[in-house]
Amino acid sequence: MIFAQVMKAYSVEQIRLLEDKMNAYENWVFLLILLVAVLILVSVLQRLTIAKLKSIETSKTKLMGKGTISNVGLGRLDFNEVPIADIHTITQTPIHSEMTIHGKDLLDPGMVFKYLIALDINKVITIGQREGSIITRSTEVLDHHLTLDISAIDVSNMEILSYTVELRREGKVLLQLPGARGFREMGIKEKIHISKALSFDGEPCFESFNPKQPLRFRIGSRINVDGKFKSGYFEFHLYSKDVFEKTSNGTKRTEKHFYLKLVKIFPGYDTAGQTKEGLVPMLTRFGGGV
Repeated sequence: MIFAQVMKAYSVEQIRLLEDKMNAYENWVFLLILLVAVLILVSVLQRLTIAKLKSIETSKTKLMGKGTISNVGLGRLDFNEVPIADIHTITQTPIHSEMTIHGKDLLDPGMVFKYLIALDINKVITIGQREGSIITRSTEVLDHHLTLDISAIDVSNMEILSYTVELRREGKVLLQLPGARGFREMGIKEKIHISKALSFDGEPCFESFNPKQPLRFRIGSRINVDGKFKSGYFEFHLYSKDVFEKTSNGTKRTEKHFYLKLVKIFPGYDTAGQTKEGLVPMLTRFGGGV
């Protein structure tokens, strides 16, 4: 009879109950596996943390054994006990920071900058300390120390263009016009014109700035009573060269390319005395300004 009951087919309700039990078992097995995985991960992280702490303690023990660290707290070093290099020793190797200036970062006498002047857009050239078209990195120069604003005028002239050079200064500037015998102190703002056809009331006008008769200017910080820079200066020459450019009607017109040449840095950069801000003073010299 028992065998007959075993062989008896299950009803639909019994099969559904068995399936529900199997699904429940599967869910429990999945949860157990997930719990085991989490426990394993926690165990691994604990081992890594313990190993890291042991490594830190070992390093501290070695440093204390060498006498470098004393009276240290957890996770803290007493920097008063760490030896510091003597900055006054002759054999000291200089510590270079991101503000350290090297020779390649500084201007060299003889450098020439070329500028083309568009007909409808003026060209602004700024000489400054850490900002501008030409950067000096000198303690004798201010940012926006001197600005040259060059613009083409009388652009309807189909034979030759004229130009205006406006100079604006924030620092001290000595100026020498083409053909003048010496330098004079520049005003806050001055205009100089280049033209063969136009005239300008009360403002200097020249037919050209050529390399032998350029516009000369010196920039620096302090001027003596005799009108010379006390500590040093940068001397630049502005000159132009004629070029022929095609006009809108197909003819050739005389226009100009401008050149700004650094002629002199007097008495020169003192690279050994640069500041922590990355600025370089002039070399110390005796006597008055030149």
